[in-house]
Amino acid sequence: MIQTYLILFSDLILGSLIGAGLIRMLLFIAYKNRIFDQPDATRRVHTIPVPRLGGMSFMPTLIIVITFTVGFLYRFGLMTKPLQDNVLLIRVAYMLGSGFLLYVLGVVDDLTDLNYRVKFLIQIAASALLVSSGLWINNLYGLFGVWRIPFYIGMPLTLFVMVVLTNAINLIDGIDGLASGLSLITLGVLSVIFIYERKFVYSMVSVTMLGAVASFWLFNVFGTAERKTKLYMGDTGSLTLGLVLCFLLVSICSFLGHNGITRNCKYFIIVFSSLMIPLLEVARLFFTRIIHHKSPFKADLNHIHHRLMRCGLSVRQTRWAILGADVLLILVNAGLSIVLNVNILLAVDILIYTLAMILIGRKMKPGEALAGAGAGAGASAGAEAEAGTGASGADAGASTS
Repeated sequence: MIQTYLILFSDLILGSLIGAGLIRMLLFIAYKNRIFDQPDATRRVHTIPVPRLGGMSFMPTLIIVITFTVGFLYRFGLMTKPLQDNVLLIRVAYMLGSGFLLYVLGVVDDLTDLNYRVKFLIQIAASALLVSSGLWINNLYGLFGVWRIPFYIGMPLTLFVMVVLTNAINLIDGIDGLASGLSLITLGVLSVIFIYERKFVYSMVSVTMLGAVASFWLFNVFGTAERKTKLYMGDTGSLTLGLVLCFLLVSICSFLGHNGITRNCKYFIIVFSSLMIPLLEVARLFFTRIIHHKSPFKADLNHIHHRLMRCGLSVRQTRWAILGADVLLILVNAGLSIVLNVNILLAVDILIYTLAMILIGRKMKPGEALAGAGAGAGASAGAEAEAGTGASGADAGASTS
């Protein structure tokens, strides 16, 4: 067991170091070729051009570390459960293929700004490829009164969840360290669960991604445009990160842990609690735009981080408020799951979120500029679509955080 912990710790360190090295390289390329998110007065207020290529480090880091680790283990005969691990490795291979498809999509979009319809179709194709590996949601653990579900329902449901969650990460990517910070929290939770359940392959993926995203987060939050050490995630990062999180989340819903179905229900609640804020944001934005007769795919300044900043919070305060609320939600839901049904928990979460949005709406200062906001590079570079794709993912708040 100690050997497994050492290997996973090595993956975490390798993911961090390789991710940091690739980010340094991307910064050099961006500044040499002047590939920037340019300031404008519409949705971005940073005054200095900032690269938005940071997310390009995620997929290469994942591929390098997984390839090295698996090759090392097989070379020295350390893969002790070949049949089980081979099945999981095949699923990881499908995930890397799907992720690479979204990676290419993100790179092209970060450089050229694709139409949202094209991005949406490619997202569906990538999700379908991953589902074809045999990985789909087969249990909802009592959510809406549903437990085990057949493949003909589980597969399309999984496809839908993947597209929604990928865009949830993309849409929440609006200020420095927010989308990446929420993802770090979720990856940390997933890593603990998979390590506890002795799912080595899934643990390897989660800790490697944890290291890669942590390196980006440090550059994004503490780097500065003046020192040329700051960069944004871009669509490449948010789409890739969303796909990997989907893969790990669906895995939680498709295996029976060694503590049985009751323990798995707790995992289900804890993991989805970590992403409750971006998921509820997607639903709120979609229905709000529909109610106001606007395209649900049109970018706006109604995101939770925009609303908090219109209440007078700085970028830094907004980031920590949302991340703190996310951690608190996980802890509260984990504790209440002992005594409350999952459906009651969901209802309570939605009620609290709704009341919070109403309170924030009353505190907002109408017409006030979003100091330090900037909704992310290309959250639609000209107010194009955010959906299917969302904000292009350039963590905003660029030069003010």
